[in-house]
Amino acid sequence: MKTNKRDKTSLILHGHFYQPPRENPQTGLIGKQLTASPFPDWNERIHADCYKANSLSRYLSGVRRILSLTNNYAYLSFNFGPTLLSWMEKYHRNTYRLILEADKQSKERLGFGNAIAQAYNHTILPLCTEEDARVQIRWGLEDFAQRFSRKADGIWLPETAISPMVIDILAEEGVSYVILSPWQCRAIEDKEKGRIDLEGRGAPYDRPFLLQGSKGKTISAFFYNPQLAEGISFGHYLRDADSLYQRLVAIKQEDKPSLLHTATDGEIYGHHEPYGDMALSALIKKVEERDDFTFTNYATYLKDHPATELAYLHDGEEAKGTSWSCIHGVSRWYKDCGCHTGGEEGWNQKWRTPLRLAFDNLSKEIDAIFTNEVTKALGNAIDPKELLYQSSVVVSHLKDMDSFLSSYTNDAETKHTLAMLLEGQKYKHFSYTSCGWFFNDLAGLEPKQNIAYALMAVDLYNPFSKKDLLGQLLEDLDKAKANRKQDGSGKTLAKEILKNLPGEVEAALFFALNRRIARKQDYADTYGWFQLESYTEENEHADKLLVTNTETLAQFICTARDPNPKQATLEYIMEIHERGTDTVKTTKIGHNQIPLRMRDQLFDQIDRSVCTLDYEALRRLSKDVFHYATLAKNVPYLPMGSLYEELIGCSLSSIKSLFIYGSLDKWDEYKQDFALMLDFLKKYGKQPDIDLVASIFHTEMTNLGEKIQEDGLYERNIRFILEFLQIVRERGFQPDLTALQNAVYPYVSMQKQPKKGDILSINALAKELNFDVYIS
Repeated sequence: MKTNKRDKTSLILHGHFYQPPRENPQTGLIGKQLTASPFPDWNERIHADCYKANSLSRYLSGVRRILSLTNNYAYLSFNFGPTLLSWMEKYHRNTYRLILEADKQSKERLGFGNAIAQAYNHTILPLCTEEDARVQIRWGLEDFAQRFSRKADGIWLPETAISPMVIDILAEEGVSYVILSPWQCRAIEDKEKGRIDLEGRGAPYDRPFLLQGSKGKTISAFFYNPQLAEGISFGHYLRDADSLYQRLVAIKQEDKPSLLHTATDGEIYGHHEPYGDMALSALIKKVEERDDFTFTNYATYLKDHPATELAYLHDGEEAKGTSWSCIHGVSRWYKDCGCHTGGEEGWNQKWRTPLRLAFDNLSKEIDAIFTNEVTKALGNAIDPKELLYQSSVVVSHLKDMDSFLSSYTNDAETKHTLAMLLEGQKYKHFSYTSCGWFFNDLAGLEPKQNIAYALMAVDLYNPFSKKDLLGQLLEDLDKAKANRKQDGSGKTLAKEILKNLPGEVEAALFFALNRRIARKQDYADTYGWFQLESYTEENEHADKLLVTNTETLAQFICTARDPNPKQATLEYIMEIHERGTDTVKTTKIGHNQIPLRMRDQLFDQIDRSVCTLDYEALRRLSKDVFHYATLAKNVPYLPMGSLYEELIGCSLSSIKSLFIYGSLDKWDEYKQDFALMLDFLKKYGKQPDIDLVASIFHTEMTNLGEKIQEDGLYERNIRFILEFLQIVRERGFQPDLTALQNAVYPYVSMQKQPKKGDILSINALAKELNFDVYIS
């Protein structure tokens, strides 16, 4: 389909945004990942680099002042993995909200939204049983419908992996189209020339094609432009928006397509390619201002240009299907085919086959138990398969387990049984997440995470099985060998994982330490999946807790004993009694077993406790600092070194105290003291002290930006920001203003209506926040 030179070419850039589930299945919390430093884990790091950045991407002037912030998702075709969106909804609600809002904006502009669904937890669908593939697709479609308040038109297939079986399921589930690599296609049907064998060439990208499944059902497919995909992903096209635009123009002039589109991992826009989001934002500006292209999405294009020609896909090795990241088909996820990422010379991926076989054997046992036990619990009231399909709202954390099961039974024991069965199915599916086979070695983070999920499924299903599920799994895993001798086999890795604390023990430990360490206002009642129902301090040696696992609905009576409460040796003896059983399990916990992420939470609670100064204490400290600084002028030595150290520490505590308890409330009374203490720290503090103050300011500006997004911008917080920035900048501090810029831009750009009296103040604030746009 050709265009003349004056026609705008439809342009679609698709971003596949995805992270594997990283949560510890015992607790629902992501452990600390040191390689993601300075962030606690990779989800947080990539969120900052990419997901948040694309929701409010900066477009700068020639002197690097901000001209606009663009929600790139309103122009980018995209999909987000459901497990990633579940995490984002909980921890970064504003980014999550802007993603949903972008889909609505694109729907208003184009008639169809930019977002498409994804098969649930990124399992390679052609390697699934037909039933598991259907579960993955239904869960993904239902998650999408619940979040985006509409039915998905298209779906992203993990690794674009497809087979005739997958095509049939997609057609049966009402999916209109998929996006594939051009190298997955072996032939096309031309209206005039008949069937054309591509003989190694890529499929045409300028129009959609029809794919036919083994049952004769059809869906549409778009084959992306491979040169553009490779350039964006590996050729650094996102380093220069002008060059990228010229490349697009060159393709338009040479190929004269009516549709130019490509697909890449979404993380290239800011994470893999730093500031790639800004290149995309600049590209969007150029496309909108010029007459060469118009941004659209696949559903809109398909409506106006329905597929009429058939495309025939390669069968793949052993006729198992094809993908975009394995030249053999889908072999990368079940055998040593030669496709891998990284690793040392001489390494192999022979471990892939026994790893998948171990999970396949476990899966068969789990499926048989699930069908039998659900039927026993609910009779013929519902087909077990339907219960599993409908549980997607629980898997996605859109509904809690207890509320979901109330539709089927009010019996607490039956609910607990069904909850365990459903959770076990979830972790069975999670054990097949594609990343577990993608990389180079069995001992990598991703395979170990999959093994942890399989072990959790075993733990949940053991009470229903007469077989030794764990023994069989370990025997199967022993056949999968890591490349380093010291890492052993899958069995070795599984045994290491089994040494981790059970979820209820870890939660009880956290609650006990929280009550010991934190101030009352910082007491926590939740820890991952776990809810603290009651807490009683029996004596200085023992605490009694009632804890509920909100996923499995199990309740635990926990006794936490500290044999040496007055010594600096942190040891606990945990006695755990699960309600409804006769067993009491005792676990001795040493200092080294406290998870790093939990320690960080407890350190933060200690910090909040230490930095608690009332206003009178702050004023006294301010006077002491003033007198010390006055007396120390022109003294050729450091007077009273111990006093100096104390004052430095107290000054840091006072600054933290101001921000912990709300800067706005105390600001007018405290700002002179704040300036005085900053002067003292600047003059006498060492570099680590100065760095700590800078990090406090960064955190405060981030928190304030989030508060403005929730509560609004008004005269009081505008004045605080202006005065605060003046004080800290005069003393050489330059806080990170990203969060404040994100919060204030909707007012500067009139997306949110400011109060009349605030306009001058907002313009003054815009100038200080590096904007080159003002309210007129």
